[in-house]
Amino acid sequence: MDPSKERNGEYMRKLLTGLIPFAVILLAWFTASKAGSFNDAVNSVMLVLPFVIAVLALFMSIWYKNSRFFFLTVFMLLSSIILKIAVAKEAMLVEAVTAISILIPINMVWLAFISERGIITCYGANKALLIGIQLAWVLVSVLGKSEDPAGGLLNPDQAMRLPAPAIILYVIAIGFLLINYILKGQYIFVVFISILITTYISLHFAHRPVIHAIFTSSVFIMVVSALFEVSYSLAFYDTLTGVLSRRAFDQELDKLGRQYCIAMVDIDHFKRVNDTYGHDIGDEVLKMVASILSRISYRARAFRYGGEEFAIIFQGQRISEVMAVLERVRLAVEQRSFIIRSENRPKKKPEKITGSSKGRGKINITVSIGVAQKTESLKTPLEVVKKADEALYRAKTGGRNRVSK
Repeated sequence: MDPSKERNGEYMRKLLTGLIPFAVILLAWFTASKAGSFNDAVNSVMLVLPFVIAVLALFMSIWYKNSRFFFLTVFMLLSSIILKIAVAKEAMLVEAVTAISILIPINMVWLAFISERGIITCYGANKALLIGIQLAWVLVSVLGKSEDPAGGLLNPDQAMRLPAPAIILYVIAIGFLLINYILKGQYIFVVFISILITTYISLHFAHRPVIHAIFTSSVFIMVVSALFEVSYSLAFYDTLTGVLSRRAFDQELDKLGRQYCIAMVDIDHFKRVNDTYGHDIGDEVLKMVASILSRISYRARAFRYGGEEFAIIFQGQRISEVMAVLERVRLAVEQRSFIIRSENRPKKKPEKITGSSKGRGKINITVSIGVAQKTESLKTPLEVVKKADEALYRAKTGGRNRVSK
């Protein structure tokens, strides 16, 4: 398969994935517009649907160990239950909508940026406690009301109004997430922006249980969709470096055409880097090398093969063409100085960096590369990989920091 076509296919997949949340919003809006014609059976299904999808989202969050979406689902599910209680009593709906409309944008921004540190952990317990305190306050303060502050003026045929502070918070939250998406290009921000838009709409119809349930269901559908995207990324992308994973490499071997080259890249003395500077610095070195490999060209794809070893597949190219490219890669890594600083590093860069003591100084990273191409004697991808490994071994034993074929 032509690598340019494969890249285009990957871009198209990401584009369609990014459009899914907005398609869900449009579908929810269309369904809500038909809510007046639903019979009792359909209404009953719509009212139960959010809880069914929420359970699925919770199960998937636990399965993929994603605390962000787990606590998002918990927060939205409990908020929905509080609104149902408020609607049933008719005395506290305005207060409930006011409080929850303020809490949602704050919590969405918080959840979008929290680190993944597990669900059933101390960090998970702290998140659960924070969410619990917020919603317990809403529940207690709302249930304490005995009269409808709206004075019975809520019109089921009109949308509810959100308070000005809530509207301002929604605008700030969406704007902040949008800026981060533009700067970082991460799919997670698209999901949270879509959820904020959906909840903003749903709260206007909190007094219409069926319509509110439709939009709440769409929130949980977005979470499930995002978790499927997470599972795909975990399977085919290396979470540390961002390049394609070993599993993706193995699958790519099955799709290779008649002419291709495979290069194996190994970071020289990587164990020494880990032992001297620590694994966190070693991780940064891996990211640096991966970033260089991922920018080679549109006719090559880089993969994390394992440990400090990477693989590159060149489709439709001969080894004579590839050698020059790999030499440029080797030189790019060699010329990229890696600066090590202590935790108490100065804010301003010193004029001269010297020394090689742990936690401070400059280290020069190099790579050894072995490459092989498909020939009459090397007919299968695995044979080419083995030949590239042998060439990598020659590069290592020959002094490192070189390209061998």
